[in-house]
Amino acid sequence: MDPSARIQQAVKMHYEKYVYPRFPLLSSVRRCDTYALNLDSLWARFNGKKPPSGDKKILLAGSGSFSPYPTAVANKEAKITALDLSGENLKRARLHTLIHRCFNVDFIEGDIIEAHQFLGGDRFQFIDCYGVLHHIPDAVSALNSIHAMLKTGGLLRIMVYSKYARRPAQSIRTAMKILDINEISELKKIYKKARDGSRFKEYLDSTYESKFDSGLADMFLHPYAKTYTINELLELLNATDFEPLLFIHHGALPEVKAEIERVGDMENKNELSTNFILFAGRKQDVVMRLEWETIKNHQDTVISLNPIIMNSLALLPLIPLKPESKLGFENPPINFRGKRLLSKFKKPVKKSSIKYHDDWEWIEQYLKAMFLIETMT
Repeated sequence: MDPSARIQQAVKMHYEKYVYPRFPLLSSVRRCDTYALNLDSLWARFNGKKPPSGDKKILLAGSGSFSPYPTAVANKEAKITALDLSGENLKRARLHTLIHRCFNVDFIEGDIIEAHQFLGGDRFQFIDCYGVLHHIPDAVSALNSIHAMLKTGGLLRIMVYSKYARRPAQSIRTAMKILDINEISELKKIYKKARDGSRFKEYLDSTYESKFDSGLADMFLHPYAKTYTINELLELLNATDFEPLLFIHHGALPEVKAEIERVGDMENKNELSTNFILFAGRKQDVVMRLEWETIKNHQDTVISLNPIIMNSLALLPLIPLKPESKLGFENPPINFRGKRLLSKFKKPVKKSSIKYHDDWEWIEQYLKAMFLIETMT
């Protein structure tokens, strides 16, 4: 067995032991908080149209034990495939979906790199690979496999560890290896003995994941965790014929080049405190995306409601609704005025027919937040 395969086997065994994330089975998500996972809205955001209604396919490439549930909530009409190395992760994920009556997910145990062998040539409009690539030694092969499974115009969401944001956790990981700490119980003993004010104790106290065994194991006992600088991430994407379309980590700028420069400057100053989250697309689709940008800027378009937001408006007619931030910035609230405005877009509205300047200020905020979507027709 080659070194990369040995590491992947160790990763599999890690998640068989430490299911991740291990949320309570009755944990639920508000439907409105899944707005940024809705395939219709994502496809419209980057392609200027909606995907064919009878052929919506989503792949969770490294699904973990929870993401199939909110993805299914956001996409009732899509066929969702949850792929994961760990059978235990998938068992837990299946329970979450069944408890919440989500029946449009297939669960498959396997490796992303070899996915073509057991997915039967399926191709997907959206592939979510969140928090996965940094646990794969051969990330290039993994992304090449994902690239081959994306349809024309397909979208990829990834999250990978930042070298600078992850530095405290990586230092603790190294210390655990030196001390030959392999069990959570041993790690907790060290924590109890740590003096107040120590970097180790302060970091654990400030980290949400440290409150749970599976989170502690994922941060400090994982057999493989690579970190990336922004340039290393861009090189990885370039090597696999992807390009970044939109960064969505906290504080990200909406323009890709500007965000790359901002992050690079923060890395130089050792000030970066966030991991990288972004949407990426295939390089060969660039002409199609440029055509959509030209149409959006120079021709009349149509604006309509994100289906998830549409279904959430009637639930709280008087109480303001504020979906959780998913695109890197604080969401605008949907108050009484906002609800009235959004309700006008339950049926598509031509942009040229919108006359009021005050409405445009709100509409632009809701378009940026993806509560509203813009399409060619």
